[in-house]
Amino acid sequence: MCQPPKEPPVDAAAAIKELYARHDPDKLNEVDALLTKFAGREAQLLEAVTAKYCPDDVDRFARIVKLFSEDADVNRMLRGFDDDATAKGIDKRRLIMFKCPTVDTLVILGDKQNLMTRMSSNGVELDISYLPIEQLRPMVASILEAPGDNAIYATTLQQTESFDPAKEMSLLVCAPSGAENLVRPMLVPRLSS
Repeated sequence: MCQPPKEPPVDAAAAIKELYARHDPDKLNEVDALLTKFAGREAQLLEAVTAKYCPDDVDRFARIVKLFSEDADVNRMLRGFDDDATAKGIDKRRLIMFKCPTVDTLVILGDKQNLMTRMSSNGVELDISYLPIEQLRPMVASILEAPGDNAIYATTLQQTESFDPAKEMSLLVCAPSGAENLVRPMLVPRLSS
């Protein structure tokens, strides 16, 4: 499986090369010319290449971001999680992490009716945790030292360090997919009730 498009600041060129290496290695030698053609628009190119090679991942996360950001009922539920963390005394500069046990849980998170029905009855199998910035920084530092493409975690840290807690919530949604994890940081606005 693939990683969905990453939010800036991500090394889009490296991510594009990685996608081609995994999914179309015969065209890997053409990537530099493609990057030259799209100079200054690498993030858009990354989104297009990801959509081409990993459409299911893009669609899953796009539905989640849209639902979390635009639907008042779902946003109210998220604000409840965020307010719960505040009530527990957790620093407002925090990451709310949604660890999904399977990729199928991502489908539930992007479907309002399914999500709200499950949350009001037996719930969604989901591990929700809060990471204050003081805990997130060393965790991301150790992840970045590990081999592999871990740039998405640097993006998550940057997002959590710079968001406005009065207006937004910093979230990370992840799910295992084979030997990899699907990971997507997202900033979600705090919609007014």
